[in-house]
Amino acid sequence: MKKIVITGAGGFLGTALMHRLVNKPDTMVYAFSFDSERRRYNFIRGDNIVPVDNSEIDTFDFSIADYVINCAFPRNADSELISDGLDFVAKVLKKAVSSGAVINISSQSVYNPQRKCAAKETDKPVLENKYAIGKYASELLNNTLCAEIPHTNIRMASLIGPDFDQRVTNKMVELALKNGELSVIEDSQTFGYLDIEDAADGILSLLNIPSEKWRSVYNLGNGRTYSLKTIAETVASVIKSVLGKHIEIKSESGDKVLNSALDGSTLMADTGYKPCVSLEESIRRILIKKIER
Repeated sequence: MKKIVITGAGGFLGTALMHRLVNKPDTMVYAFSFDSERRRYNFIRGDNIVPVDNSEIDTFDFSIADYVINCAFPRNADSELISDGLDFVAKVLKKAVSSGAVINISSQSVYNPQRKCAAKETDKPVLENKYAIGKYASELLNNTLCAEIPHTNIRMASLIGPDFDQRVTNKMVELALKNGELSVIEDSQTFGYLDIEDAADGILSLLNIPSEKWRSVYNLGNGRTYSLKTIAETVASVIKSVLGKHIEIKSESGDKVLNSALDGSTLMADTGYKPCVSLEESIRRILIKKIER
């Protein structure tokens, strides 16, 4: 029986992991989250899922776990929330040292946001905001507190999918449905998006190789980038194919520079994992979910 602890299990990424693991034979999942998370993402329940409230972190016996996957961290850049988030991550990792192995979820935001090409694990971190500093701090905590057991940090690409409406993809689908048109800026912004299902599969691929062979850090991304105009054109194409509705695209020039792409080839080489969900399919799923609401 493989026993897995997931923190942040009621969040966007945690829920995707739970979808992959629910009712999986010979797998038991101990799912840490707080009530508001569980309500927001329709917490997954199954015979092999044991919900655990975050308040039980101090009393839970982590020595029963073969793997701890830490997804817990606030997405908000508020200083107090990040401080609280790091406090919680430190508690998790101090306890996780008694487990078999630890996967800590970090972020592509630790890299230079104006990089020229997809970031590699060997690129030096450039911490330009509070969230990036917090995520890099979680990596340092993992490397220090869990130094005596197998552990890794996954620098995650920007995730997209239904119910994650702060992303440009979701906002464009909403605006296109509402207004019948999209206005975009043509500049040097490129987004390295990864579908939430690909992200879950990438994380779990590490469980298929010996944890002693894990590297200290992996990028999880597909290496692709999409401009705002490309995303808008894809949204228009998907809406046309699904609803038969034409979406007009208007554009103007801008000068903003951004690149959030990740080179995820190291993880792919080590595990055999390959992302398979296209931007078109991600947007189609976002659209279908919005139609169903």
